[in-house]
Amino acid sequence: MAATFATRTITRTANISISLVLQAVIFLAIVGLVLWTMLFTPYGNVHDPLHALRHALYIIPCH
Repeated sequence: MAATFATRTITRTANISISLVLQAVIFLAIVGLVLWTMLFTPYGNVHDPLHALRHALYIIPCH
């Protein structure tokens, strides 16, 4: 009985896992979205606190 339960658990876990490549793609997409939101978005609630940083980097157009 214990072997059957362990086998079912391993099979279920294997079905939900995603490949390392897909994990890397999801991670990079999230990092890219966060960086874009912090540095390039015109949304005021994000833009205003990071305004000085955007000007200090010199490569990010602000106005």
